[in-house]
Amino acid sequence: MYGKRIALIDDFLKGLRNKSQQLGKVRGPVPVLRLVGEARSKIVIDGRLDDEAWKNAFPSATCSLRELQTGRPPTFGTTVKSTWLGRDLYFAIRCDERLGEKPNIGTTKEDDGALWYGDAVELLLETESRSYYQIAISPSGAVVDLDRGASRDKWFSWDSNAEVATHLADDHWTIEIRLPITQDENDPLHQVIGSRPNKSLPWHINICRQRIREDGAEYSAFSPTGAEHFHDVMKFATFYDGNSFEFDHGPPDDDFLEATRIAADFARTGKREEALAAYTAAAEGKITDLQKSHALELAAGYARHLRKLDTADQLTARIPIESVKKAAQMQALLDQSKAPQVIEQFASEDISKWPFWKRGDGLHRRGRAYVITKAGDKAEADLTAALDFTSEPRTRDAIWEAIGHNRENNLKNDETALAAYNAIVEARTHIGGASEFTALQGIARILTRQGKFDEALKTLHRSQPDKLQGVWKTNILNSIEAVNKARKPQ
Repeated sequence: MYGKRIALIDDFLKGLRNKSQQLGKVRGPVPVLRLVGEARSKIVIDGRLDDEAWKNAFPSATCSLRELQTGRPPTFGTTVKSTWLGRDLYFAIRCDERLGEKPNIGTTKEDDGALWYGDAVELLLETESRSYYQIAISPSGAVVDLDRGASRDKWFSWDSNAEVATHLADDHWTIEIRLPITQDENDPLHQVIGSRPNKSLPWHINICRQRIREDGAEYSAFSPTGAEHFHDVMKFATFYDGNSFEFDHGPPDDDFLEATRIAADFARTGKREEALAAYTAAAEGKITDLQKSHALELAAGYARHLRKLDTADQLTARIPIESVKKAAQMQALLDQSKAPQVIEQFASEDISKWPFWKRGDGLHRRGRAYVITKAGDKAEADLTAALDFTSEPRTRDAIWEAIGHNRENNLKNDETALAAYNAIVEARTHIGGASEFTALQGIARILTRQGKFDEALKTLHRSQPDKLQGVWKTNILNSIEAVNKARKPQ
């Protein structure tokens, strides 16, 4: 009996010691992934993510990944859902892919380091008891798991006992994983050791993805590290089960991610001079070529907004990655209404040889130039190809808008133009973006030409014109007036 009491006291003290160690780590602000109780139904690990638990996952237990070094939206997005059931932790992960392109599989064998030569998703878990576990999963379903809290020669001795299934679809691949969690430290070589994370003792995790191709590589993470690797424990996100809670944190790191966050805040509040200065400053110091290119491209854009064209050209000339520099040059010409010069300089550019993560921007910008110069077939080819390499929703809307405009005005094909405009607004319950308003107007024009006046008016009223203000209210009301005028007998 006394032995059991001593063991209980030891467990209690161990928890206090671990909590003390966690509190001693002063993290800056990091993302939060919050579980809300247990899953309400059984989860079958088959990789298809069609269980009710995933369909009804709480928004707080759902996240998406961002590019690792810059924090921008990745070219190919990844979404993650998580839940707890019994003593097991579950994750459902969807990795978007180019339609028809299969993932790059490094291995089909367990515990094979060749896994990292192909596409992979990694779970990095720091529990209240252990820092930290690494579980890497190939699209083939092969797993490599390591306990990085052990001595280096014993990293690969650990086995998570994870149950994993993957599924490959035409435009994405998915992972479903069950991780058994134990508080028993008597067998440290098997399973994740820890208690269910809570507000008092949260875990810290990161969920990361690598996409490896001959024409480039893209790395993304739930909590970007601002470095060329995933393994910065102090950047791991906070992970816990419970009510919404504001965790204390230290000051943010003085790094590239923080510098560009400050610049973005200036831009959001209309302080373009400050944004220009901040992005220019972010491009200095010990950073990667990817980071420098990212900051300089943004800085050049704000210089053009401020009509500082010489400064913009100088910033663009400093961009170290050639594809980023050329995309910035295209944008500079478009901003100055010089679409013919875009075609003159870049018509023969083989954008298919660019790194895949920049290809969408190049195709989109050249495609816009073709629309403006009325080269309809070439615009169609570039713009539809750009969709394959673009995941950011607003940018996709802008591409569909350009496709619709090209089909309507250059190719003179109302049916396919209607399909393009509908791609923007068809599934939307709220209309608020510029491309959405423009799409409604495009749909209404086509329906009006087809004599479908009631449908045209219904489409325009989706924008709730009585609640609009400014230029969009004027534009929508003018479109409504045009429909009413067209339906009157001449």
